[in-house]
This record gives sequence, structure tokens and C-alpha cells, in this order.
Amino acid sequence: MSAPRRDAAGRSVPSAKIYPTHAEMLSTEKSLDAVIVATPPLYHADAVLAGLKAGLHVLCEKPLTLDPSAFENIRSESESRRLCVYSVNNWAYSPQWSRLLEVAASGRLGAIRHAEIRVLRTKPSVSALPGDWRKDPAVSGGGILVDHGWHNLYLMRRLLGPKTILVSVVLAPEDAADEVATALLRAPGATGTMHLSWKAGERSNSAFVAGERGTAELRDDLIIVKAEGNEETIRFPEKLSAGSAHPEWLAAMWPSFEAECSGRGQGDNLDESAFCLGSIRSAYDGREAARA
Repeated sequence: MSAPRRDAAGRSVPSAKIYPTHAEMLSTEKSLDAVIVATPPLYHADAVLAGLKAGLHVLCEKPLTLDPSAFENIRSESESRRLCVYSVNNWAYSPQWSRLLEVAASGRLGAIRHAEIRVLRTKPSVSALPGDWRKDPAVSGGGILVDHGWHNLYLMRRLLGPKTILVSVVLAPEDAADEVATALLRAPGATGTMHLSWKAGERSNSAFVAGERGTAELRDDLIIVKAEGNEETIRFPEKLSAGSAHPEWLAAMWPSFEAECSGRGQGDNLDESAFCLGSIRSAYDGREAARA
């Protein structure tokens, strides 16, 4: 971190200790239980591995990494040291998605046979850095498939099950960071589609889940459940698409992170990350192969 940025951080949070590098912080601070990695994606893997080697649990912003070799190093360090590495999956803890996943898992809809997820935005999320690193693949690792895709891939996996795989994806534009992505996924006995856009005429989130006995539809600030002849409308005070910072979702996620730190379900989040990484890497590698 440059001196001007350290000064700015110090003014913003006067009580915080500011270090120029994570290495200096880890070598100085001896009473930490965990570290939180919230840098642009390019720097995630090194910081996560440094935290593990310092004997600390790690909470990391998504994407955990988009480098398969780095991921295997992270998994190996995590398992050998019995430490938790948890990639932020806060969308699963939003009020709407928490309720939709609960409905899908309850059995009210029967066996899930199809799911659709749609995320529409008029532009990328507002970046804290000049130049908008989210549209710079060298820093972000990709475009909307990384920024929104990671979240919606793990949501799709939770709906369709752990054997979900990415079948195909169309990305646009073809010669720059993707701003639109449409994907087809499948699992045993089920299919899924996902559409993500930074070029839409509106800002909204929606989803649709079809089971053998009913359906559930998410329309931003409401969920409509139709099952066995009954219809229920669940309303929420705020749209799912409202804003980009969601501290309350992180608060709802925190107990799951603490549980993995204590050993309960440790590695479950890494399995979820492996699916997201594999799907995104497959999409980008396929695009590169098509260009060749």
C-alpha cells in the first residue's frame, strides 16, 4: 500500500493499524485468529496463502482465485494446517436468497428439475479504484462472469446439487472483458440457465425454480411460491438489486464462517469455490480455444 493510501486509510479509520504490506502485518501482529482478504482478485491467492502459513483462518472476498494451481496450493495448506479458508458467499444469506433456498430445500416443490437466475445491471459495480479494475482482466481475472458469476454459480449449485456442472456459456464481447454472459448448467435430473448483464436497460434480480410439485419465482422484492394448488407471496422491504454493499448479509454469513473455523463442515466452502473456479476457468479457456 502506497504512503498516500496509508495516510488516507488512517484518516478514514483512525483507530486502525496501517501496514504497507500484508507480510509486515502478519510478522508483527501475534494475537490474530483470522485475516480478511478484500483486495482486487489478482492479489487474493498470495494473501490467502500468507495468512494460512501464519497459522490463521482466512476469509476472502470472491473470487478466491482463478488460478487452478494456486487453488490447489490453498486447499493443501488449509487441509494440512486444519485451517478454514472461506470465500465470501454472502448472496446466499440475503433475505431473498436465504428464503428461496429454504423453500427449495424444504421439499414443498418436490425434486428440483430446473432453475433460472437473471442478474441485470446497467454498468459494472462502482469501483473504489480509479480506472474500474472490474473491467481490467489483468486485475479482476475477467468480467461479469467473475464479478456476478461467482455468486450466482454457487447459488445455482445450491439449488441443483453438488454434481452440477457448466455445460456451455456465451460471453460478449468476445475480444474484451465480458459484459454479458449466458450459461447452461446441468445436474442429475435437472437443468439450469443463468443470464448476467452489465448492458441492460434496468437494474434487477430474478430467479425461477421448478420442482415436480411446484414452482418458486423471485422477483427482486418478492417470492411467489406455487405448490400443490396453493399460492404464497412473500414480500421483502428492499429489492435484492438495491445497492452493492451488503453488510447485513455478511453479518448473516458470519456464523457459517465461524462454524468452519471451529471445524464444523470445514472444506464445504472450498468445495463450493472449486466449482465456481472450475466453471469460470472452463468458460474463459473455451473462449480462448475458439479464438485460436
